[in-house]
Amino acid sequence: MIDAGSTGSRLHVFKFRRNSEDDITLVSEKFESIKPGLSSYADDPDEGAASIRGLVQIAQEVVPVAMQRTTPLALKATAGLRMLPEAKAQTLLDKVQEVFEASPFLVRKDSVVVMNGLDEGLFAWFTVNFLIGALGSKEKHSTKGALDLGGGSTQITFSPRDKETLRSSPESFVRPVTIFHKTYMLYVHSYLGFGLMAARLRMMGMETEDINRRSVKGSLRSACLPADFRGAFEHSGMEYPVSGLPEGEAGFGACWAAALAMVSRRIHQPDEVRQEPFYAFSYYFDRAKESGMIGEEGGSLKVSKFKQRAEEVCRKPLPEYPFMCMDLCYISALLQEGFGFNPNNVLMLRKKIDGVETSWALGATFRMLS
Repeated sequence: MIDAGSTGSRLHVFKFRRNSEDDITLVSEKFESIKPGLSSYADDPDEGAASIRGLVQIAQEVVPVAMQRTTPLALKATAGLRMLPEAKAQTLLDKVQEVFEASPFLVRKDSVVVMNGLDEGLFAWFTVNFLIGALGSKEKHSTKGALDLGGGSTQITFSPRDKETLRSSPESFVRPVTIFHKTYMLYVHSYLGFGLMAARLRMMGMETEDINRRSVKGSLRSACLPADFRGAFEHSGMEYPVSGLPEGEAGFGACWAAALAMVSRRIHQPDEVRQEPFYAFSYYFDRAKESGMIGEEGGSLKVSKFKQRAEEVCRKPLPEYPFMCMDLCYISALLQEGFGFNPNNVLMLRKKIDGVETSWALGATFRMLS
């Protein structure tokens, strides 16, 4: 399974043991990643396909030759391609399909697609709960919620304990899912344009429809950047000159206001998130680790810690991470003012669970096998 994200492409080679028709055990995972993301090649689709060819070749080295013809290969693209003009996205997909069909793996007509944002949330929730052993459990309310923050979009998924959550939520946010002969009613939604990299651009003044589509004149300026900062920000194959504001105009207060403007009244707030246990991964994990709040193995953090650390970093920037003030302000605003988490809610931040990447890829692979 190849995850073609907005900031990079990631290969997951899963090895399973089938104990019976309904009993599959995950044995191991081989993981590799490359940058930039496939959407960066919107104007050079042949080069984009070549980047994926390298990942396919790695998969060939991992999967025994005798099993390659019966091993399915798939690529699912996420927000980066969703935000491209449709014709450019389709050309990239067609070129990758050609690479797949030239490989020794089992390839179907729908092996290379842009994935629906809701499926991204559902599959990530499956991955987390499969890895912690919560699926199929007889214990009531054994599952945990999943928060995924990518470059172009963000997803929230959980199984409500309170039926009022299901009744009061927008109809499109509720999905029944049957897993291992058990049906779960899930609250799931994907917010396109609310991923971390897209948020950076919007906090610096770009509109969602302009991201990935046009260059800018002059420099994008932000109160979230160090006052003396002059540099470039690259996203989806486009490079944007960026700079900080003068002393007195920059800092936490102004940056927090920009983050609030991004999320206020734009994100549904299910009351139940204040009691629901959640795993958070992708950029939630990365920024918590890079800012020194957790170690390599992850950890548990109160939601309030993101805002607290944002204030510290905005006051005393981290030279190696000039966007950290912006990123932590946005993450904090998204969690508290967007989704409505209580500052005292505790999130479990993990990059891996039992040695397997916390992402939607495992869930999507199970769906493919079924």
